[in-house]
Amino acid sequence: MSSLPTIDVPCALCGHGRAEPVWTTPDRAFAIPGLFTVVRCRDCGFLYQRPRVRNEHLAGCYPDQYPRHQEPSPRVPLKGSATRIRAVRCALARGLGYARFRDDEIGFFTRLRARTLLRRLRWSCPPWVGAGRYLDVGCGSGAGLGVARALGWQVTGIEVDESAAQKARRFTDELHVGDVLEAPFAAARFDVITAFHVLEHVVDPIAVVRRMVDWLAPGGLLVVEVPNAGGLGAALFGRAWSGLELPRHLSHFTPETLERTVRTAGGRVIWCWHQAKPRYYLRSLSNLLRDSGLQTLAEFVEWRPAYGVLKLFLELTLPLVSLAGRGEVIRIGAARD
Repeated sequence: MSSLPTIDVPCALCGHGRAEPVWTTPDRAFAIPGLFTVVRCRDCGFLYQRPRVRNEHLAGCYPDQYPRHQEPSPRVPLKGSATRIRAVRCALARGLGYARFRDDEIGFFTRLRARTLLRRLRWSCPPWVGAGRYLDVGCGSGAGLGVARALGWQVTGIEVDESAAQKARRFTDELHVGDVLEAPFAAARFDVITAFHVLEHVVDPIAVVRRMVDWLAPGGLLVVEVPNAGGLGAALFGRAWSGLELPRHLSHFTPETLERTVRTAGGRVIWCWHQAKPRYYLRSLSNLLRDSGLQTLAEFVEWRPAYGVLKLFLELTLPLVSLAGRGEVIRIGAARD
């Protein structure tokens, strides 16, 4: 397979063309031919891929086995024992605004368990806002839609991949297949809009955020999650950092450049969370060892017992990375400015 045609592009954030190379790497996940480079804009500091695959060939970077396009497995929270479900309902009511689950007669230990569950639920369940109208941009095969529908939302999706959209249709009758900028939704239509690991894939992130902000109802919330190019992983592993995901990731955000993107698009960031999962670091470590010619050591790291020990160590230490604001993933909540 020959390399896909590429195009030289200016910075998507400020429009200037002066840039310096930072990282160059092949496609580690699906072996799309070629070497791909991330540059830093000399005017605003934004990190982006240059040159990148031409618009009409970008779909060729996503094979059929691309993870987001596979069968969904919604992690619906209202499952398990009766005591766990009571604790989840308490956490959703007290921490995420789900008034329908409120129960003033629950006991002390249920409330205590709810507090421990809330941290995880915040990452998997949207907070209840307004009339409960939810849009998931880049919904893939529909896992997020399945969770939201189980919690009582009116769910709508956007997905560019037709085969993934077919799977997502089991969760909603309203799904736009195609470019987000061509979706026909009316302004102020949705109370919560999510875009998880979408913005780094699009040609014009400011235009996409501006469109999503326009779809927000008064008091609505936009939630965006992207890999953190300003995190510890990128600093430690450089070109081996798993968050690069070249050539599919066209933009590489830090908290500062993501906030600037939202502000330029007419929104304002109201909170920012960091997350650091062991698998991101272990994948980056394997890449680094292979780049250094240490194939045997890389295989040892990937060996299940060794991987398990390293994973346990990282699970104990990585919360400190998140608290320090250097996580592998950043998630922001934004509103209309």
